[in-house]
Amino acid sequence: MVERADSPRCGLAVGDHFEVEGTALTLPQGRPFCLQAMAAVFPILESRLSDLPADHWLERKPFICCPDPADAVIMRLDRVDRVDRLEEAP
Repeated sequence: MVERADSPRCGLAVGDHFEVEGTALTLPQGRPFCLQAMAAVFPILESRLSDLPADHWLERKPFICCPDPADAVIMRLDRVDRVDRLEEAP
């Protein structure tokens, strides 16, 4: 999820997000997501999807910056447990 977006030229805004479950990528209906920002996140995803020790840097500070420093986009990598998703389903 986009945590901060000071001056993005790509159109990202705070709250924009995408979801990854297994090998499936889901974007919210009608909302784009910058490929450069995704490319910064993808190498970290496998680690974030795994159970990590509480003192692991990704558990303490789950933030990734977009590779374009002029955009000043910071993304937060949240884990959504499968149990939480099932409880929210109608």
